[in-house]
Amino acid sequence: MSRRRLLPAAGLVVIALAAALSVVLVSAVGDGDDTSVITTLPDDALGDGRPAAGLPRAGIEARGVVEPQAILFGDTIRARVDVLLDRRRVDPDSVRVSTEFVPWEIVGPQTHVRRDAGSNTHLSTTFTLRCTSSPCLPTNEASALEFTRARVSYAPAGAASAAREFIAVDWPILLVYSRFAAANLDESTGDALWRADLTSFPAVSYRVPPGVVLPSLLVLAGLLAVAGAALAFIAIPRRKAIPEPEPEPEPEPVIVLTPLEQALELLEDASRADGAEDRRRALELVAEVLDIEHPDLARAARTLAWSEDDPLVEQTSGLATRVRTTIDTHGNGNGRVH
Repeated sequence: MSRRRLLPAAGLVVIALAAALSVVLVSAVGDGDDTSVITTLPDDALGDGRPAAGLPRAGIEARGVVEPQAILFGDTIRARVDVLLDRRRVDPDSVRVSTEFVPWEIVGPQTHVRRDAGSNTHLSTTFTLRCTSSPCLPTNEASALEFTRARVSYAPAGAASAAREFIAVDWPILLVYSRFAAANLDESTGDALWRADLTSFPAVSYRVPPGVVLPSLLVLAGLLAVAGAALAFIAIPRRKAIPEPEPEPEPEPVIVLTPLEQALELLEDASRADGAEDRRRALELVAEVLDIEHPDLARAARTLAWSEDDPLVEQTSGLATRVRTTIDTHGNGNGRVH
């Protein structure tokens, strides 16, 4: 695929991912009923007819309260379960609270309070407790005690009574001080039994739910990856076409001399001081070649070849010149051939 075709395709992918990210953010943040922010339930949550914060998707939330949270051994406490619900989603008459406080004893009647405001209902169930047995006795100056989780069961609005759902409710830590340690406190300095409760924080809350942040980050990572790949592809230098090598020049033709031409060159070669015998053989070859068409030249060549004295280069070179001139004049083909 060429670069011109790839860049529009990458742009379309980036636009599609950006649109998907926008849809996810709008659907998660814009829907107020789908928020997962959980806050504590103050007693005046229904004072103005509205809940203190949005309810979770199920339309119900609960928490446990212990008052007071720091006591002396044998004191009476109140354990309360607060439930806030939306009657459009949960049937308030179906709500049940079940829990146990062993080894604590219930020393008073349970109290149930219901308050309605708009479509919201606040249910409160209070237990009066006391423990004077050894499990509640502080081992040192003070002991931290924790109740077993309570369970709130309910039925969604319009559902069958058998289709019930449950919520687990945690209790805050209860600090029980020894009365012997309390007797040694200096009342003149205003010392009292108190201790910061660092384990009973309200439920965690989020400005944006984690279920929205994670997909958004994944989509953003995909956008960045696509953009990075497109930029890297653009930055890659294009390969230049390798030119074809130039063809090698054809070798020069080798000049091949005919036997007659070789003989003529030998007759003209003055460098051979002892070449008389070679010149005689060359003269005989010239005579045989020219015997039919040029008998005069053939007779002169044969005369020099069979003379008593050795043929001189001056004589043989002159004959070679006459032969060349005669052959060229008459168009004889016995010259150089290629």
